[in-house]
Amino acid sequence: RKDKYIYVFGGYNNVDGGLSSTERCSIDNNTWEDLPDMPKGPRVGYCAVTTTGSEIYIFGGGRCSVDVFDTSSLTWMNPTYLRHMPEVRRRAAAVVLKKKYLVVVGGTGKYWRYTAGCLIYDIWCNR
Repeated sequence: RKDKYIYVFGGYNNVDGGLSSTERCSIDNNTWEDLPDMPKGPRVGYCAVTTTGSEIYIFGGGRCSVDVFDTSSLTWMNPTYLRHMPEVRRRAAAVVLKKKYLVVVGGTGKYWRYTAGCLIYDIWCNR
């Protein structure tokens, strides 16, 4: 939940398979709104985490890349400064610690093997 909205990114259904859609639901009005699709196509089994600003980070889902959605402009950002994750993760969990560290925990890796490992990314220093 962010700014009185619930955001939904990508996913999977039995008709279309992987989805690249982006939607949000207004908590006040109980209405749904379509937003721009994810820029790199469908993403399934990913994590999403919000920061104190207007950004929502989307990562994992069988990729090493990170997508960033800006809730103030309702657009996908193309932050060239952002590094890719060092390995593929699916079905992981994520949290932002101390408004600085993006932590990805567990999930499955490249060959769908479960891992308890953590990936820690310093948002301020880009490493």
